Amino acid sequence: MKLTLKILIAIFSLTILSHCKEKLTKPISFFEDYDLNSGKYKLEVYQIEGEIIDDFKKFYIDDSETLKKMQKQWIFKYKSEVMPCGFGYELHLVKDHKIIKKTLINIDCEYMQGWIHFPKEYLTDHKNHFKRIIEND
Repeated sequence: MKLTLKILIAIFSLTILSHCKEKLTKPISFFEDYDLNSGKYKLEVYQIEGEIIDDFKKFYIDDSETLKKMQKQWIFKYKSEVMPCGFGYELHLVKDHKIIKKTLINIDCEYMQGWIHFPKEYLTDHKNHFKRIIEND
């Protein structure tokens, strides 16, 4: 009986611990402290493989109000699990037509390059502000 109780406690403990996310040593802000009010910034998103958001393969967001909301939202505090999902999108933060920051994300498995937890809502919540990239842009 004691052995069964110990096994149940061990299984319960492992279940609880496996659902806890490991914190990063310090939060990471994708947009850092850039002044997004200037109107010189945009976030470009390019599909690499896998799942896409509603048929958006290449798109950008240049609305400064939306970018400021994203700046507040995109503060990453947790590590993700290591998963064999690959990366679906490459993100570019662009200022004055120059890439100043890049990262890779997977919206299905919800992680960003460096095994950082990236909730898919961080991008999908803003899809009403997506503008398609046309090859001539």
